[in-house]
Amino acid sequence: MKTTHFFSTTLALLSLAFLCSCGGVKHADLIMLENVQSQIEALDSMPVLVIQNGDILSVQVASRNPETVKAFEQAREVTALSGEQALGVQEGYRVDEEGMIYMPFLGPVKASGNTIVEFRQSITDELVQFIPDVSVQVRFLNFRVTMLGEVSRPNAYVIPNEHINILEAIGMAGDFTSYARRDAVLVIRERNGQRELVRVNTQDISVFESPCFYLQPNDVVYVEPLKAKQYATRGDFLDRYSRLLVPVISLGTFIVGLLITP
Repeated sequence: MKTTHFFSTTLALLSLAFLCSCGGVKHADLIMLENVQSQIEALDSMPVLVIQNGDILSVQVASRNPETVKAFEQAREVTALSGEQALGVQEGYRVDEEGMIYMPFLGPVKASGNTIVEFRQSITDELVQFIPDVSVQVRFLNFRVTMLGEVSRPNAYVIPNEHINILEAIGMAGDFTSYARRDAVLVIRERNGQRELVRVNTQDISVFESPCFYLQPNDVVYVEPLKAKQYATRGDFLDRYSRLLVPVISLGTFIVGLLITP
């Protein structure tokens, strides 16, 4: 009888150990960020974006005289058809390799190296010769960030307000997956033809001090998987079938107990 009890207990313990091994992947606890408010207050204001080669700009011209604006739009269409503006009217103006865009009435205009405000003012100063009451609005058409890797919704996201930080971008992509490596998020940035790779630790207060905390147009954010992900398939298999194995093991224990009992 003691032998039966010992054998049954041993089987039960082995079953319990097996089931425990089928649990999900363990993840490092998120580091609690202390003094976040003071860190945010100490942040510099959001960086001013500078126009770069390859950017696509929307330039909208308005005036109280509709005929004048119509003439400008017609000239813009001619510019697009002539091949000087490869992207055409609807897609805006692409900054070429020399940092220029081609504007109706004005011809080539230097854009690269200017902020949006500076560029808008320079165009306004030039167009006022042709349209005295001109009003110009300029914005980026290519402000998007691409989220890849261990996020719930990897995709390219257009940012209409032209301001976003890395934490907001991760939230926009549905947050990290269970297998995300949160302490070494990779930001890939193209700047003046040069590629920059920056690691950002989103688990540490230093995230606010990273040069890539605020994202820029065409940034790519890649979240690496934890090493544990390579075992995910095996773990999912065990988890799937462990529920079936529990009653089988229990039944086996019961039958063995009956067979051993004198």
